[in-house]
Amino acid sequence: MITGRDSDPDIPARQVFCERTPAWLCPFLGVWGPTPCAYAEPSPPLAQKTVLRLRDDITRLKMPFLRNLLPRHADGEGWLSPKSPRSPRSPKSPKSPKPLTYTAKNTEELDQCLGCNNVEYLIAENAAGGKKDEGRVSSVLLHNSFDELERCASKCQICRVYRQSLLLNEVTFEGVRELRKTNGQVNVLWQEKTAQDGHHRAFLSVEVKDRPGHAGVVNCNSRNEIEHLALRPYSHDPTVIDQAKQWLHTCLEAHVGQCDNLKFSSENPELLIEIQSPDYIRLRDSLPIGTPYVALSYCWGNREIMSADENAEVERGKTFTTNVGPRHKSFAIKDLPTTVRDALQIVYSVGLRYAWIDTLCVLQDAPTGVATMHKVYANALFTLCSCATTRATQKLLDRRYAWSEGTEPCCLGGQWLTTSDMSLNELRLTSPLAYRAWTLQEERLSPRMLYVTSSRMYWSCAACDEMELKPIYGQKMKKLQRPVYASSDRNLEMPMAQEFLMACRAGGGNLHPFWADTVKSYASRDMTNLSDRLQALSGLAAKYLSADRTDEYLAGIWANNLAEGLLWKVTGAVYPKTEKEDIATAKWPSWSWATLPVQTVIDANVNSAPAASFQRIPDDTNRSAGGATSVEEAIEQGQEVKQICVYGRVRNLWKPDSRRIDWGSVSKFVNEEEKFTFAALPEQDAHAIQQNSGRILVYEDRKKEVISQLDFGRDISRVQSNEVDLLALEVGETAMVLVEQCGQGIYRRVGAAWDVRKDFFTGADGAVLYLR
Repeated sequence: MITGRDSDPDIPARQVFCERTPAWLCPFLGVWGPTPCAYAEPSPPLAQKTVLRLRDDITRLKMPFLRNLLPRHADGEGWLSPKSPRSPRSPKSPKSPKPLTYTAKNTEELDQCLGCNNVEYLIAENAAGGKKDEGRVSSVLLHNSFDELERCASKCQICRVYRQSLLLNEVTFEGVRELRKTNGQVNVLWQEKTAQDGHHRAFLSVEVKDRPGHAGVVNCNSRNEIEHLALRPYSHDPTVIDQAKQWLHTCLEAHVGQCDNLKFSSENPELLIEIQSPDYIRLRDSLPIGTPYVALSYCWGNREIMSADENAEVERGKTFTTNVGPRHKSFAIKDLPTTVRDALQIVYSVGLRYAWIDTLCVLQDAPTGVATMHKVYANALFTLCSCATTRATQKLLDRRYAWSEGTEPCCLGGQWLTTSDMSLNELRLTSPLAYRAWTLQEERLSPRMLYVTSSRMYWSCAACDEMELKPIYGQKMKKLQRPVYASSDRNLEMPMAQEFLMACRAGGGNLHPFWADTVKSYASRDMTNLSDRLQALSGLAAKYLSADRTDEYLAGIWANNLAEGLLWKVTGAVYPKTEKEDIATAKWPSWSWATLPVQTVIDANVNSAPAASFQRIPDDTNRSAGGATSVEEAIEQGQEVKQICVYGRVRNLWKPDSRRIDWGSVSKFVNEEEKFTFAALPEQDAHAIQQNSGRILVYEDRKKEVISQLDFGRDISRVQSNEVDLLALEVGETAMVLVEQCGQGIYRRVGAAWDVRKDFFTGADGAVLYLR
């Protein structure tokens, strides 16, 4: 029974009594009363901090029924919440015959399931600190499947956060569908990370056993400081489109002299799509100069794994010489690929009437204008990036399941849980567009971009990056400032999308670091037609050359930075996946990275100045780009270069008396870092070849070892059996390429080495080499 002033006029105002409270507890609580029980609401003299201290005291005394009599939170900001709430003891992982979806009210009056009890135990065992790694709990079971998690989230408010974290990690709608069909267990892992600024943070990694590498991130904070989002659950909602219109309007009005100056020219593409209505379009040519249009960047899809109906849908959308004429008249969009239809709907809803989409605007049986592709994207008002689809037959506008269940502030084990927002750079790294070769120049040549994913939209221009962060709580709409946590460390190194364009416009700077980054990204991407290996990069090359007409393009490498360009290096010897790929890559010169199979990870940012002796010698056999009348013609000519002539110091990779040794006899790992020891015979020259990676170690009398890397796996056995004499060509002060002589004065590149000691070429003679 709870009584108050209404039942006893002698009791001070706001004082409440509980008959179950023992008398001995009153002095500890600092309250008074005429009965052996005395406490609920504070009297006016008590400060709010005192209330929190009393509440903690009650918790430690294991009297939760008294805790419920205290106010929980003063407002939505949670500042009244205890800074570091503590449980009376570490909760034990529940061992109950009840299902994990069984829920009950916790001390925060939230519905909490037994699976969340497991997570509470995980947090309590790790958040307190002071325990060694072996004494910590690394992971716990949350639910037996994602379907079970979704069903539980309908009643467990905490599970909604875990569910949302997994859905927000899926960029595509296809990924969301696959996640919702998985049957693997959902586990929660405790993670800790120290950022570059030294700030330490803890978070939960939510993983599904059937989807390795697709983990959701739940941030842990001792204070309730981050608001929860409630975005629209459908991407075609007018509010979502209005957000895109607002970003575009702000850029056009406020970024004058910035984004608009990154446009390449006032030219229009040869063909544009005129959107007459939501249902009808037609092709147009000879439009006024500077007509605003939107370009689409998307993935067609792999025809080999697409169904017959999907391939037929893609084919119906293509424009050929046979149907280009009729398409200049109005025709329905219902037969176009689904992604194309949705993209046209977005353009129309934003208030624009013209679009450029390759499948419609490029004649597929007589492709023209591919060399001027850089103008298409650079001159567009903005580029619409379809990150939510992996093939043209998928919806770009669909239900956004991440927002179908709203999340609220919830505290578990003394930690406030919130989902993480994927940064724009992380999106750029994980989007399906990041794996296609053609889409690289579409992004890096566009002054403005609108990215559409399975859960939200992003905007990027030269002046700012924006993320859809407008929550809807009734009629209240405001932009929230939420911390963005990227799971990829590469995110910190990746340049912004428009950085290359801005560097070209600034002039006078060194553009090669941007080209090196472009080559690294491009080499790791896939493409269907290997004959387009350099063609799909021609737009970026044309933009590069337009910024520096003194340079010359040499099959993916620039003459003014020839030394750096030749020193690309693979992370491990590569093997062509198919005979077709092996034959196709052989058409490119061995010294160009284009000779590598697609999806090869390389490093191109060599940290070495060019060697004083290294230089390029003009070769009459090369087709000079000097006579080209345009940058496009110069790039086309440069793509056909097969041979270059260079001069530099050359020596044998290892000396004739060098002894062949086993790699494992000198390689030791210390703190997960490979070290090499030659203490047994420090005076003996030696060399070793690592079979699996194609690395070659050369050690010379008491000098620092040199590690080289072969390009192709096929050369490993040839080197081991002494079928080839490897020569080293000095290219940089501390870098070299490995070459093999294959004719009189003719050489083929077979590898490269960085971090070469500076005296490695002491005494070596210079020579003229024709590299093919």
